Amino acid sequence: MKTAVVTGASKGIGRAVAEALAREGYDLALGARSIDLLKGLAEELTAKYGVRVFYDYLDVSRNESVEEFAGKVLEEFGGVDLLVANAGIPMGGRLDELSNEDMERVLQVNTLGVWRTVKAFLPSLKERRGTVAVVTSYISTMILPNAGAYVASKWASRALTKTFQAENPEVKFIELRPGMVDTYFYGRPGRKIEEGFMKPEDVAELLIALLKLPRHVLVEEVLFRSVY
Repeated sequence: MKTAVVTGASKGIGRAVAEALAREGYDLALGARSIDLLKGLAEELTAKYGVRVFYDYLDVSRNESVEEFAGKVLEEFGGVDLLVANAGIPMGGRLDELSNEDMERVLQVNTLGVWRTVKAFLPSLKERRGTVAVVTSYISTMILPNAGAYVASKWASRALTKTFQAENPEVKFIELRPGMVDTYFYGRPGRKIEEGFMKPEDVAELLIALLKLPRHVLVEEVLFRSVY
């Protein structure tokens, strides 16, 4: 039985990924700040798929939170085979109008959160020759006015992912670069596919397909979006 860690697992893409992995038979370690939502999800997945599900509070912007979460997961399962670094927050506005607090917050979560989480689980992933999937965005190679802080955080996450790969060939690192997804990132979910939005389940199914590729095949990044 393989074990997967999913951050930002309480809703949206993280929740869809957790369910898809449970369906594939993975035991799960789920982290997010919304502990009540995690509890409900864990109970649902255990009842539906019969897998082990550990969940705990996780704030990837705080070193202590990541270290505590990783310690509990490794104690619970002994090691991990897959890390899905999905936790992230939006941030709009002109760069010259952003507060110091907002700039620091988006980098702490979207960029340093990826670094902290990968670093915490890397020894186990190397031992098991596992996989890391980092959810960035289609904008991780773009310039987008009025969203510069968010864009910069995703460019940096892309650089971290590729550098981790170069330094750790025993582990597969995949950058997932989805276009617009119907999640709380854009407000309350409920947008139509015809409006240009994918569903969280679309991202999850793509990840499952990538995980089923032969061990010798490395897909470094995938850019995908709605056809509309």
